[in-house]
This record gives sequence, structure tokens and C-alpha cells, in this order.
Amino acid sequence: MNHRTVIAGLAVLLAPAPAFAHVGHLGELAGHSHWVGAAALAGAALLAGVIALKDRKRKADEDAAESQSDEADTAGDAAQ
Repeated sequence: MNHRTVIAGLAVLLAPAPAFAHVGHLGELAGHSHWVGAAALAGAALLAGVIALKDRKRKADEDAAESQSDEADTAGDAAQ
């Protein structure tokens, strides 16, 4: 039983730990070409956000037009 505790303790101590580096080390880590990849990722996220906002606005406009046509139909039915 004691051997299991020692082995488990050594496994925890010898396990690889993550390196906490800030973004400034990205160029040093794998070369400056990785900055291009990071910029492309940021650009793709920005583009996806813009497209999502435009789609949300288009749906809101369609919903508003549909509710206005529904109101016009009920107003026309009430007048008859």
C-alpha cells in the first residue's frame, strides 16, 4: 500500500505541467510566421461576427415587416 502512495506522488510530481506564457512569446516559440496565423484567426472571428450581426438585423427587419402586414390584415378585416 505504501508503494502505491509513493508511486502516485512521484507520478504527480513528474507529470508535465503546462507552460504559462503570454502572447509576446508566440513569435519566439515557433517563429514569426505564427503571428500571421494569429492575425488570420482574429480576422476570421471578426468576419464571422459581422456576418452574424447582419443576419440578425435582416431577420429583425423581416419579422417587423411580417408583423406590420399581419396588423394591416387584421385592420382590414375589422373594417369590413
